[in-house]
Amino acid sequence: MQNLQSQITQDNNTVFEESFQDQYTQYHYHCYEQELEELGEFCWEVFDESMNIINKENWCNMEMVLRSYSHLTECMDNSSMLAGCFYPNHVVEHLFMKIHQQYFSSCNNEEDLSDAPPGVVLVATLLPIALIPFIVYIVVWKSSLKY
Repeated sequence: MQNLQSQITQDNNTVFEESFQDQYTQYHYHCYEQELEELGEFCWEVFDESMNIINKENWCNMEMVLRSYSHLTECMDNSSMLAGCFYPNHVVEHLFMKIHQQYFSSCNNEEDLSDAPPGVVLVATLLPIALIPFIVYIVVWKSSLKY
């Protein structure tokens, strides 16, 4: 019985490894980067148009930019698939770096987030620590009960 389970496990692993290798060769050796760059330029243009609709002052407001950025990500994912490439890849990474430099380089998130008040930090730290002895007591109490 154990020999049969071992054989089934080995067969399943072999099938998994073979399908993974097929995927690797399908995408790795047939990635048309030139086509991906051209499709990426199309995605850039669509993103650029949507960002021009949003005022430049609102480019750092994630609520206003999120939909356009999500469409860009989806466009690049689909473009990678059409070009036979893995997603993400260095072509997509390069495009996103250019987009972040052009549109989001002046955004500073550190000023947007402030530290939590000390009381909140203290409670959030001590509450879980204080619950540990109580949980240990319940576990010991339940284990000492006889059915």
